[in-house]
Amino acid sequence: MNRLKVPKTILITLIFLLTCQFINLTYASDPGTTGANFLKIGVGPRAVGMGEAQVAICNDITSVFWNPAGLVRIDSQEASFMYNLWFESISSQYFGYTYPHPTLGTFAGSINYLSMDKIQGYTASDVKTEKVTASDFLGVLSYARKLPYYGIYGGINLKFIQQKLEKESSSAFGVDIGVIGGLGRWLKVKGMEELVIGLNLQNLGSKVKFQKEKGSLPLNFKFGVGIRKEVFGDPLTIAIDGNLPNDNDFYGSLGIEYWVRDLIALRLGYKSGQDLGNGISFGGGIKVNVFQIDYALVHFGELGYTHRIGIVTRFGKEAKAIMIERAFKRGMEYYNGGKYPEAILEFNKILGLDPENEKALEMMKRANEKLKPHHEENIK
Repeated sequence: MNRLKVPKTILITLIFLLTCQFINLTYASDPGTTGANFLKIGVGPRAVGMGEAQVAICNDITSVFWNPAGLVRIDSQEASFMYNLWFESISSQYFGYTYPHPTLGTFAGSINYLSMDKIQGYTASDVKTEKVTASDFLGVLSYARKLPYYGIYGGINLKFIQQKLEKESSSAFGVDIGVIGGLGRWLKVKGMEELVIGLNLQNLGSKVKFQKEKGSLPLNFKFGVGIRKEVFGDPLTIAIDGNLPNDNDFYGSLGIEYWVRDLIALRLGYKSGQDLGNGISFGGGIKVNVFQIDYALVHFGELGYTHRIGIVTRFGKEAKAIMIERAFKRGMEYYNGGKYPEAILEFNKILGLDPENEKALEMMKRANEKLKPHHEENIK
């Protein structure tokens, strides 16, 4: 009975997603005809710097936007704040928090607020009025967990959306459903074990309404693959995404990220289907203990550049213990491989978190002793 249950559950999930996408394509509208279009603006400097190719590889609090199933990859409590300086005096702020429970799954909450300078108002007869204010708000509650089927992760978002234009406002509700699975494990191709696949159905929900005008949410079906490999001893991540929106043609994304000694990240991305700019994005990041700072730059042609900066902090006993464990493992790999300066760097990270860590102190001493003969030979 158990053997039959697994494929059946996966089949039901895929049928559901494909059915929703068929509805999406059947009722596709023209560009700019959907409501709440601020929901399309990418969240997180890391993701934007990688061309928004994230559906299979997302692994931080911004997974809420790209694929809620990615929240399962978060090992400790995490909070993130992002500021997006967009064009035409538009800016947005994002805050998210996630809590991974040891047995129940991962819970998260986030808010996204977009605002702009006052804009010129007009009557129905196209007569100028006083300038008016406009803003958009998104609140999301998320849940994700590992599913007992071939290493699949599943996640769901419940969204509350509100748009304001002066004294008028409109509200809507939406749902995202996402899954991530180990494609390399299923295919059993040598050297491709780390290949993963992701699917996410975004913004399935009610319509937004201003007076007599109604608009559907910007429904989108995201799918993609990603892989992470060690290159020169450091992780390189490559991701490719495809998007099928209900108000536009298909577009794709490509992203690359390379971490140097788990300290500095370099990112490059490309997004097709851009009306403005060449679709190329750049980004970087730096880790300092439990903090990570990220930045992304995207060019939008005549409208200029957009800047996103964000900070992520991981906290709780679990975060500290996990960082120490990972740094010690890397340090020992460097030490056993004869890379003593790199090993010292990793053990030093541990001492920054726990100055009294006996294992790190001992290995730091051993690595320094190994370096002495090499240093003396260089002097001679």
